[in-house]
Order: sequence, then C-alpha cells, then structure tokens
Amino acid sequence: MNTGPELDAVPDVLDRAAGMDGTDARPACNVVVADDGFDPGAVELSDDGYAGAGAGTVGRLAAAVQAVERTDAALQYPDPSLVASGPWFVLAPLSGDVSTVHCGTGRVTIRAPADPDRPDAGIDRLLSGLLDAARPRHPAYPVEDDRRGVFTTGLTTYSLSTVDVEGKMVTVTFDVVTTPATRPGAVRTRFGAVDGVSAVTYEPLVGVERADPSPGLRDAVETAHRTVLGDACYEWVPEPTVFSRIPGPEKMALGTGAPGDQSFGPEAYARCVDLLVESIRATEVAP
Repeated sequence: MNTGPELDAVPDVLDRAAGMDGTDARPACNVVVADDGFDPGAVELSDDGYAGAGAGTVGRLAAAVQAVERTDAALQYPDPSLVASGPWFVLAPLSGDVSTVHCGTGRVTIRAPADPDRPDAGIDRLLSGLLDAARPRHPAYPVEDDRRGVFTTGLTTYSLSTVDVEGKMVTVTFDVVTTPATRPGAVRTRFGAVDGVSAVTYEPLVGVERADPSPGLRDAVETAHRTVLGDACYEWVPEPTVFSRIPGPEKMALGTGAPGDQSFGPEAYARCVDLLVESIRATEVAP
C-alpha cells in the first residue's frame, strides 16, 4: 500500500502552476520545468502516482509547485519569462543527477554511387558499413581529467533517418546528437572512411548549450544532492530543452525520473521536492 505523499490530480497541478506567475516571488531565483509538449490528458493519477506519457513532466511540475510554495523562488509556467534574472533551476528527467550540458542536434548526409540498372546492388553493404561507423564510441568513462568532476564531453550519437536512391546515387542521412566534444571534421571523417562513400556533409541544427554556473550556485546544488541523495553526480541531457533557451550561464538542471518514464510515483515526487527546496534555500544564503 502506498504511504508516500498525497499527489494532486493533474488538472489541479496545472491550475496551481498557472497561478504562480512569479510576480510575488524573488525574481532572482527561477524554476522552470522542461516540457516536451506532453498531453496532460494522457496522464492519470492512481494510488501509485502519475501514469501515462508525460507522467514525469506532470510529476516534476507538481514538485515545482510544492517547492516554490515552501521557498521564495518564482515558478515560470506555462510560458517562462526568459528575461527574468537568474539563477535558474530547470527540472528535467535526470534520475537525481545534475546537469550543466544539454546536447544539440545535427544531420549528416552521405552520398555513394549506385548502379542505375540494379539500384539495390551494394546498398546493403553500404548501409552495413555506415551503421558500423555510427556505433557509439567514447575514449574513456568517466572523464578523469575534469577537475570539477563534471562530465562535460558527452557522447556523439547517430540514428539512421533516410535512405534514398535516385539515378546513379544513394543518399543516406543520419540524425546526430551533438555534445561539446563533437567536431564536424571528425563526423565527416568517420563516415567518409566507409568503403564506397563519395561525399559526406555535416549540418549543425541546434547548438550545444553549456552553462557556467557560479561557484555559489554549483555548491548549493551539489550540497543539496549530497544531503538528499548522499552524492552529487553529473550527467548531460541528451537533447535541447528550455534549458538551452535561457540566456546566460547561471543555470543548472536537476530532477528525478528518467526520460520516457510512463510513471512517476510518490518517492520520485518527494525526492524532487527535497532536491529543489534544498537547492533554492542553499542558493539564498550562498555568497
């Protein structure tokens, strides 16, 4: 039987959040929830917490409401005022980790000659080579030379998008998740080395966002995580969110729940509230 905190129904969470426009709170401390366009109607409340696509977003929004009510922070919802002064706390599906890096996106286009009389000839071999080249690679885990203990290089990843055969050419495109360590030349070299490839083009779409929070803000968030969870670990968010749109470096992302979770229970909610409350309170007294 669930003995955790009682959660509000989804419509109540949205109403309470919308009623917090931030005008009555200290404008120097803002909270925003990363929202990937979820459908509130797809989320239901049961004895085990929120369930359905977007359950994590609703759960983190409920946690933000509770945390803001207990502190002097401002909840920026539903449309955050990106000109508000920082620092900013972005609630995201980080499973209790902290993040200062949100990855960007790009597209790589590969062209190779094809036999016009037999358009399928060689395509299987070409795709096999390209998919092998796209396998994730990273020189070391963790990044041991990072003096602050922040995992900043991330992992460039590729997902096959399209394969087109037209006339004498095969065109293959991959969607790319980029990190601070992504280099266009390395991307082109990676796929250009595949047998049969004649041309490789890389196009950045969304740039990587890398925050540079002050020591006071960083220490406040790390202390909060050690107090609540016993440790402070860093992770990169594998896609752009509202974090990337907030101007300035004084921002950090945190939160419970994992990407794509179909459930968000009372324990994840309580920890998210505690992490945010402790972070905000520690920020208020930080030098």
